Amino acid sequence: MKSFKQFISESVNISGDFTGNIYINSDQKNEDISEKYLADVMWQGSLHRFSMLTKTGIPSKPELCEMLQKDYPGAVVHNIYPVEDNNPNIEKVQRYHPAKLQWID
Repeated sequence: MKSFKQFISESVNISGDFTGNIYINSDQKNEDISEKYLADVMWQGSLHRFSMLTKTGIPSKPELCEMLQKDYPGAVVHNIYPVEDNNPNIEKVQRYHPAKLQWID
């Protein structure tokens, strides 16, 4: 049986990602895990959907808004979504263009 000091001295590496994978004591480092997420951003009067990849975790709305200000001044982040690759219910996505009064790809 292990002593309490031996038990405490052992390190356990637990990591995971949004796809449901959990890694326990694996050789995979946290830097190797990347997460893809989508963000709805209002910029220059139009709603844009950004697709981004991160290795440090999904930022909060204020953090992402601050990161975007250099390239997209005045951008406001509405929502952030983790990407799920296995969503079979979505077949086609279109955006409504109010000036044209029609749906566009």
